[in-house]
Amino acid sequence: MITDRLYHIYVAMLENDLQYRPWKTFVTVVLRKPGKPRYDLPKAYRPIALLNTMWKVLMAIIADHITYASEKHQLLPANHFGGHLGHTMTDAMHLLTHKIKVAWRAGKVTLVLFLDIEGTFPNADPSRLVNNLRKRGIPCKYTNFVNNMLQERITALKFDGYTSEPIKIDNGIGQGDPLSMVLYQFYNADLLDIPK
Repeated sequence: MITDRLYHIYVAMLENDLQYRPWKTFVTVVLRKPGKPRYDLPKAYRPIALLNTMWKVLMAIIADHITYASEKHQLLPANHFGGHLGHTMTDAMHLLTHKIKVAWRAGKVTLVLFLDIEGTFPNADPSRLVNNLRKRGIPCKYTNFVNNMLQERITALKFDGYTSEPIKIDNGIGQGDPLSMVLYQFYNADLLDIPK
């Protein structure tokens, strides 16, 4: 069965800090966003990275392991909402409402700062991310995996029948892959520690 074989391959990759280079080479399909008035601007397009399925399965397993460790040992700030188990936007709104009512009852003024960080995924610094993972106690085999995963990535852009030459990717977190939200949480966790 394929799952038995993949299990041994994945364990060997994690335990021996190995990665299969062809899995880190992918195609990015560039699609037009519907209803845009102009298509001569980059924001009128949506890039979709088509990753190897075996690679995505391994990333999903790693994401589950990191999520489990972060929940078990409370490695992320309690006020981190979105993509964090038990910390949905609904939970954020309940907490915000509660804090506002408590402040008002005490005769205080409430101030709220919302951060919408644009371009985080493609502009994330991999070395900073790996540092944050280590600093917050993620096991070495996972931080090493993430560090190696974000190195030596190659993609080719494909749109309107055209395929570009291979492009090296040396920055950013893959947006929409199984690890993206988990890694983003650790990448920006320091921002949420500042108000303390």
